[in-house]
Amino acid sequence: MRDRESNYPLPGYRTFGFVEVESVPDFDPVREYPHAQALRNGPNVFKVVQDNVNRRPIEVRLGTTASRLVTNTGGEIAELVTRDSMRKRAIKARRGVVLACGGFEADHGMQRQYWQFNPVLSAVSRGNTGDGIRKAVAVGADLWHMWHFHGSYGFRHLDPTYPVGLRMKRLPDWTPGSTPPDVKMSWILLSTAGRRFMNECPPYVQDTGHQALDVFDPVTQTFPYVPAYALVDEEGRRMYPLAKMLYNDRAAKRYDWSNDNLKEVELGILQKADSLAELAVKMKMDEAVLRTTLERWNAQCADGRDGDFDRPAGTMTPITTPPFYFGEVWPIVSNTQGGPVHDARQRVLNPFGEPIPRLSGIQEN
Repeated sequence: MRDRESNYPLPGYRTFGFVEVESVPDFDPVREYPHAQALRNGPNVFKVVQDNVNRRPIEVRLGTTASRLVTNTGGEIAELVTRDSMRKRAIKARRGVVLACGGFEADHGMQRQYWQFNPVLSAVSRGNTGDGIRKAVAVGADLWHMWHFHGSYGFRHLDPTYPVGLRMKRLPDWTPGSTPPDVKMSWILLSTAGRRFMNECPPYVQDTGHQALDVFDPVTQTFPYVPAYALVDEEGRRMYPLAKMLYNDRAAKRYDWSNDNLKEVELGILQKADSLAELAVKMKMDEAVLRTTLERWNAQCADGRDGDFDRPAGTMTPITTPPFYFGEVWPIVSNTQGGPVHDARQRVLNPFGEPIPRLSGIQEN
């Protein structure tokens, strides 16, 4: 455990620590977890958990769905109904049940109920379908924070069977009050009208990058930033891969973004235009508006200050050298923050603030 600057310095943040497993002896995550694509030390954490489970008399049931919680006449959680490929069974809860379920990143129906802008592409497991939330509601749990999620923005693969969004390159994190990153970001984002509308590198962008897209225009009855458009020039295209896939799914078809971004041009994820006039036609935007947008952006890059949206100066990169490249950009969810209400002891509460007997939750909400 080590101290670190808080990403969200809200009241009480100093009570939280930051735990990271830097290494595990004789562990090769590529060999043991070949489907995992997490950054840095994430696989190390799961290896430590797996080893500790294996050393204890804990039965792990794979391929088993936990479908429903059952209460007794006193309202206590008494059983968990499960189903596997062979049969349905009820497992008695000797002391209680702890819900350690995922969120609803892959449940688009639940997203439509709680989020005003859609679609939102998932960057994570297809297994997070909100089933733990539904089980808790069925026994009387209240819900909170269902509107909130951590995410960013990225591209959509043109193969409709591809399960996740293609999140744009992650730049170094920064927080208000800290030194913003001095790393070039090759793109700007444009609305459907051809204008910038946000700081493309907000604090902690992989948690907050989607938020500026969540705008409803009551005059046009549209979400003008869904989709938005990422735009780079030839220098930006050569700078680095514009996206990277980070999902852990053994059954999913793997896609690796190309180093030079040209495979994505061939696939149609990105489109190429040799001139500003051609760019305006392909983006279906007014050429004069698009020209004004780029002239203003390039002038601000020369001045070293984004006077419109305060993007960190170190990330600003001019867009001047044709050909130009663009792609549709969509909001992406990394992890949802909503779920059953709980108290400081992690007891799940009903709408009256009363604990549901023998039910606890340790979700990230």
